[in-house]
Amino acid sequence: MHRIAAIIALGLGLSACATGGPGKHGYFDCSDGSVLKVNFTHGGATVVRNNGVPIYVRSVQSVGASVFENRAGYRLQVSGDTVTWSGKTREAPLTCRRVTLPR
Repeated sequence: MHRIAAIIALGLGLSACATGGPGKHGYFDCSDGSVLKVNFTHGGATVVRNNGVPIYVRSVQSVGASVFENRAGYRLQVSGDTVTWSGKTREAPLTCRRVTLPR
């Protein structure tokens, strides 16, 4: 039983590292010219696009990338220094790359 708990804890720890970990944030330049600020928290992330309204998305299980979603239809997928952001509108998903400082 302790072995299973240790494996689960290790998996959660690795997924936090892949996204930057709780309390970490990053800026991303997107294909449409907008900027995303993403604050990673325990079990989720808060996304702000162009200093707009903060949107919270929860972590969901995924293989190969860190994925966050909410019931309103927003989705954030993090893979290395690239994120894909999908809003609840019918716009195409945005592909964004991590930057040190926003424009």
